[in-house]
Amino acid sequence: MNTLATGGIRTAWNTKITKVRARLRAATVERPGWAGRAWRIAAWFAYRAWMFARGLFTWAGKHPLLVILGVLLALAWWGVLTLADLPGDRITGPVLLLVVFLSPGLVMGLWAMLTPRRYLLVQYAWKVRDAWPKVATSCGLSAHRPDGTTVISKLVHVRRVPGAVVLRIETFTGQTPDDLYRAAPAITTALRAHGFEPSRVKPGVLDLALFTTATIAPAVAAMPGIENATPDNVPVGRSRAGLPATVQIRGQHTLVVGATGAGKGSALWSVVGNLAPAVPSGLVQFWGLDLKGGIELEMGKRLFARLAYNAEDAVPVLRELLTVIESRKATMRGISRLHVPAPGDPLHVLVIDELADLMAYAEFDVRREADRLMSKILTQGRALGVVVVSCVQNPRQEAVGQRNLYPQKIALRLDSDIESDMVLGPQARLAPAHEIAPTEPGTAYLVGEDGMPSLIRFDYWADDLIRHVAATYPAPAPAAPVAPAPRDGMDAANAWARARGHLAVVEDDAPAEAPAPRPRKPRSPRKPRAPRAPRAPRAARPAAEAATSEEA
Repeated sequence: MNTLATGGIRTAWNTKITKVRARLRAATVERPGWAGRAWRIAAWFAYRAWMFARGLFTWAGKHPLLVILGVLLALAWWGVLTLADLPGDRITGPVLLLVVFLSPGLVMGLWAMLTPRRYLLVQYAWKVRDAWPKVATSCGLSAHRPDGTTVISKLVHVRRVPGAVVLRIETFTGQTPDDLYRAAPAITTALRAHGFEPSRVKPGVLDLALFTTATIAPAVAAMPGIENATPDNVPVGRSRAGLPATVQIRGQHTLVVGATGAGKGSALWSVVGNLAPAVPSGLVQFWGLDLKGGIELEMGKRLFARLAYNAEDAVPVLRELLTVIESRKATMRGISRLHVPAPGDPLHVLVIDELADLMAYAEFDVRREADRLMSKILTQGRALGVVVVSCVQNPRQEAVGQRNLYPQKIALRLDSDIESDMVLGPQARLAPAHEIAPTEPGTAYLVGEDGMPSLIRFDYWADDLIRHVAATYPAPAPAAPVAPAPRDGMDAANAWARARGHLAVVEDDAPAEAPAPRPRKPRSPRKPRAPRAPRAPRAARPAAEAATSEEA
């Protein structure tokens, strides 16, 4: 109870501080015109002065003896000059002596003032290196040997990247990488980091990125260019380190799961919109199933070759897409094991919004047929250039029974740790999607085939931008069927060719001769039946039994 009360008080206090900060910013640096500009300039100088003082006093706190010695020598020099009553300046010498003793701190202050971000990162890295023995012991990364010694996981080095500090940790004998993965959340909490991201370097060595920023700043998508329209690395947003985040589409089925308002639309249009420049040239072809009645995909309908807005119409689209897979089997057999998009031979991308409406909530016959078609597409389409991007809210088995067939998963904000485990499986402990704040739509954990999660934030796509992209990069019109060259004789294919594909039935001028009837084999005579044996006569009933039956 005390813990709950303390947490409630802390939350209320943080809310009040946030409101006061917002009100103060609105009254000062966010004011329009020259007043706001003057406030921003004053705030810039005040922040730099604060960082200089912070750098100087941080160094002084770590080296108190050197500071005290410098102050005492400077005072002694000034006292000697004063008592001896010598002519000349009595201030410059002691001040210069004090500056010499404080010169490392002054350098640290100048560094903090000129590059405050890098200074803070370096300070945090030094803090991590100094605290590592204690942190490793308290987080379960130590072991006691029979000889009485204690061994801990080795911190190989600490390096700084934008927005994070990366710890390279090496296991000791008897320890496994799983021990490091399990200790990652405890290490993050102990070092007061805002998040972590593990990555395997080599056997027994792990890089653990500790992020110094709480959230990823939101961004609005811009008009995509043809130079970024590559299905191998589609730019979709930003990573926690501030670098561009990319998603691989070719050769990958992708499952996007998120609660209501988590930002599934941002994830969907980040993929479709950035691949749109490749649509007119025939490198990419989109197929869309919007089971919300077209609310999501209708704005960009010109990008799609086929669209369906209900479960009944979705089944024919899936059948047609399955014919593409069957036709490519014959053309790729013995030539290539992974389809390479080319003009006229595109990468087919099936985009499904609200997958559960098709797989769980439709009529039984529709569900059964859709499940059969989707199973074939998911198991056979990757190598043949047919990939699926599915978005769903409910990750449970009855809604997404085929989630194991999606090698790439994107987990937006989820409602519980159980749902995180449903979507990500063993990686859920490294990617707690249920801890994403509701105020961060578009933030998600991306887990690829290697199993290493990374936190990214998708760009926001406005409705007007979607319409503009669809109008700029529309899908080419479907090609008309080409009739084959006429052949000798008159058959159904030749008649259709002569009519250029517009004739349903063509009759020949000369009636075709009816085929001669096949001679029937004469029926063999029946074998005579054997005569039946005569029946035995019935035995007479006893008199007592007959009398009883008559009385009844």
